[in-house]
Amino acid sequence: MTKTAPTSPSPGHAAPRLDKLNRLERQAEAKSAKRARRKDELADHAVAALKQLGYARTSLRDIAEMSGVAVGTLHYYFEDKVDLITYCVQRYKIGFLEEMEAILASDASAPELSQRFAQGLAQSIRQDAATHRLWYDIRNQAGFDPAFLPVVGEIETALSGLIRKLVLRMGGSEDKTDLVYLMLDATFRTAVQGVLAGDARALDQFEARAQNLLPRLLQPGTTG
Repeated sequence: MTKTAPTSPSPGHAAPRLDKLNRLERQAEAKSAKRARRKDELADHAVAALKQLGYARTSLRDIAEMSGVAVGTLHYYFEDKVDLITYCVQRYKIGFLEEMEAILASDASAPELSQRFAQGLAQSIRQDAATHRLWYDIRNQAGFDPAFLPVVGEIETALSGLIRKLVLRMGGSEDKTDLVYLMLDATFRTAVQGVLAGDARALDQFEARAQNLLPRLLQPGTTG
């Protein structure tokens, strides 16, 4: 008895199957993109609520009311309040880092870079002081709620990496990174608080301090 060799599907049969697979893939991608957009919209509403009330006084119900959705809808996209706030903070910090990285990528001398970096930080406070306050709120909260430690650590590492690039671009030694980061962070936070308190001089004072601070901290022998 002779065996019949298996036949391969003809091109005519394979084409509809490939079309169906491609269509299903496109539908899955569209659904994923729609979900991501909706998630970002809810995060924007959450940030608006958190900026007004702060972390401790904002519940998922508050965020749901400001978003015009049910609490169950929030739970569909976010596991809990920590998950939602973590997403919000990561999202806005990524944008902030991208803006500051763009300044570092410019072909500027050390004095020009110091000026541009200080101006960029001041502009960020001007545009989004309340969201920066939320970051400090969450960073403080991490001392009480370990659930925030991973995202706070991740963001701190990214911010420190940004400052490391700044230090090296300005001709400083890498071991100055922690010092520059701590001093800039304290100055930045003071400016955020001043702006939110209505101090009209806060941004100008911050910009001048930051510009003067960087060259001084990067001088050889400066340790504190």
